[in-house]
Formats: sequence, C-alpha cells, structure tokens
Amino acid sequence: MVVQTIGIFLIALIANMQDFLGASFIGRPLVTGLFVGLLFGDITQGLIMGATLELAFLGLMGVGATVPPDEIIGGILATALVLKNGYGVDVALTLVLPIAALGLAIKNILYVIIFPAMTHKADKLVEQGKIKQAANMHLIASFTRIIMMTTVTTVAFVIGSSTVDMILDLIPQAFIDGMNIATNILPAVGFAMLINMTFSKKVAPFFFLGFVCSAYLQLDMIATAIVGAIFAGIMYIILDTIEKSKGQNNNGGEEQYDDF
Repeated sequence: MVVQTIGIFLIALIANMQDFLGASFIGRPLVTGLFVGLLFGDITQGLIMGATLELAFLGLMGVGATVPPDEIIGGILATALVLKNGYGVDVALTLVLPIAALGLAIKNILYVIIFPAMTHKADKLVEQGKIKQAANMHLIASFTRIIMMTTVTTVAFVIGSSTVDMILDLIPQAFIDGMNIATNILPAVGFAMLINMTFSKKVAPFFFLGFVCSAYLQLDMIATAIVGAIFAGIMYIILDTIEKSKGQNNNGGEEQYDDF
C-alpha cells in the first residue's frame, strides 16, 4: 500500500507538471493509464482503461472561462482504484466523472479564491517597485496548483481504496451495465468526433482508402499507413509534374512574346 501510494503521488506530480514540459499532454488518461498499469503490474489493463477514459474526455475542453472536469485526477484515480480492486472498464467509466468533478471543484477554489488573491498581491508588489517578486507570484501560483492537485489525488487514493466497494454497492447495477455498453460505443464516438474536426474533400479519399484497407483487405495499421504514404507520394509526383509543366508553358509564352 505504501509503495502504491508513493507511486500514485509521483504519477500525479508528473502529470500535473505537464504545462511545464510544453504541450506534452503527459497528464492525459492515455498516458497516465500506462504508468498506473505499470505500478499495479497490469500494463495491458492500464492501457485499455487509459484509452477508454481518453475517449470519455476527448470532447471536454476549456472554452473561454469554462473549466472542464479534471482529466488528470479522474484518469489516475479511476484507473488505480479499479486495478487495485480488480474491476473492469465499465466501473472505471462509472467512477471517472465523479472523481473528475472533484478535481473541477478544487480547481474552482484555486481560480476563484486563491489565484485572485495572489494576483492582488502581485499588484501591490508592483506598486512597491518589487518587480521581481511580483513576477515570481506566477511561479508560486503554478506550483500551488501542482502541489494541491497532487496532494488531493494521493489522499483520495488512500481514502478511496477502502471505500470503493461501498460506493459501488450504492450504484444501481443497471447504471453499471449502461456504462459497460457505453464502453463499446465510446471508440466509435471518439473517432466520429475526430473525423468531424478533420474531414474535408482533400482528405476524404485517404479516409475511404484506409477503410477499404482495414475492412476489406484486412491490413493492419502499419500496412495501411504505408499504403496511404505511397498514394500521397504518387499524388505529390503528379502535382509537382503538373506545376512544372505549367511553369514551362508560362516561360515559353513569355519568350515567344519577347521575340515577337
């Protein structure tokens, strides 16, 4: 239990530091599921749960002042509690949104109470001419979020590992069965959302080419990607030849005009 608690603390710490590592997305459930699975000795189930929870959070993003449920604490705790107690992906989906809502509540406390207080403090420091200290308030606020979210994740894991059975007993079996059905639907919904964002007339032929390779030719992902790359190379050669022929025709026309 001690080793698992320390492992959850380290995973949560690294995941909440994703903004310091650029747009690394290391805190996404797909990534944290791998590390949690490694911690509990079941990488396969960790990846499966991480990928499923990733699809659940795929359409949740901050727009304007809205703050979505926290996918970091949700992904880590849902995967850890389920792997620890030997449940399946359907239970992970049942737990993830309430846990993510807990992370959202903590974030709201930070954004509404703590961060504004730090901002006012920085304003006062600027008025006093302490520019460096005012600039450091940004780093202090960032580390405050990391420490608080990491601590909440670790404490929730320690408390929740002994109460998850009681919580599941309170959830109707029909609801858990419904989440199990949603587990099979989520991949299709996730891919549909991606296609909706990226689909255009230019990429449509490649989409249907990949569908034919996978559904009818039974090719794996690597072979399908190679076929797509070959077709892309052929299109590039054809278009490049057309552009060069147009350029030669234009140059020839200018030379004839100059001679005339």
